[in-house]
Amino acid sequence: MSLPLLSFSSKALRPAVGFDAYHALYATGADVTRTDGAFHAEVRAYRFNRMLVFERRLAGVGHDRDVARVRRDGFDHLTLHLLLSGSLVAGAEGEERRLRPGEILVIDTSAPQRNRCDDTHTITVAVARDQIGTLIPDPRAFHGTVLSQRVAGVIADLMISFTHRVEALTPDTSDQFGPVLGMLLAAALKGTPPGAEAVAALGQPDGGRRRKVEAFIEAHLSDHGLDADAIAGGVGISRTVLYRCFAADGGVARFIQLRRLERIRNVLRRRGGAHPLAAIAHAHGFSSEQHLNRAFRSTFGRPPGQFRSMIEQLRRAKDPGDGRTQPLNDWLIELY
Repeated sequence: MSLPLLSFSSKALRPAVGFDAYHALYATGADVTRTDGAFHAEVRAYRFNRMLVFERRLAGVGHDRDVARVRRDGFDHLTLHLLLSGSLVAGAEGEERRLRPGEILVIDTSAPQRNRCDDTHTITVAVARDQIGTLIPDPRAFHGTVLSQRVAGVIADLMISFTHRVEALTPDTSDQFGPVLGMLLAAALKGTPPGAEAVAALGQPDGGRRRKVEAFIEAHLSDHGLDADAIAGGVGISRTVLYRCFAADGGVARFIQLRRLERIRNVLRRRGGAHPLAAIAHAHGFSSEQHLNRAFRSTFGRPPGQFRSMIEQLRRAKDPGDGRTQPLNDWLIELY
């Protein structure tokens, strides 16, 4: 059995209709906009195990994921964009740069990003975070990093092989490609400066301490006793330094709550994740289901029960034109 395939082309469609169709195809993943020049889109996507591979030829189009969009859809996977030819201006929001053919852009979808494509030919790999595992302890630090052809040539060869040899692959033989990609990416990132946002944070006087604190918080998110005293004692810093590290986030307590909410959102996205909300709240450090409901609604605009229902509706979403399931929705959701 071959890998599942999704194919789209705007060639046979009028320009306005073609863009609307492409916009609908990518509505799950990004806000799609027209840019200067004639629009054109060709997409071939393949579904691996916990990984998606896209080969795209795009012109006159851009994709945006601002802060509001990131918080709303809760994506939490990594993408690698390999530029083969054409013009691609992309990166972390506000830090976009023009890529050269052969370069690979590393994107963490839990952070804002944007791109602009003009006669662009790219290969993109979207891989679930658990496929990277502990190989890259802090992928967010590399959001927006661009890997040169010299550093990432082996990864580029593998990404190209995914599309050139896909007919010989089956779901069973594709199981290990995600971890293999993770090992190669970890090797390429070793010694590579993090993305611009992370560099700025590390340049602050308390940047190194903050990274230690974040690691401590991630390891103890489910502890109901996780507070400023526990963190300061666990990391070995004063409360004054701790508060200064997280002043821009609204305080360390707010940062802890947001990370807990992000974890819960990912639990609610998973197929079969129908655990009672009270149990989910307790397992992630919330005092009650009511406390979780208030915090989740305040942060993401809807209570957790409604969010879970929305995800299930996306899985069952139908194309009004022919009644068939739109596969890209389901494919993206299955990365969690």
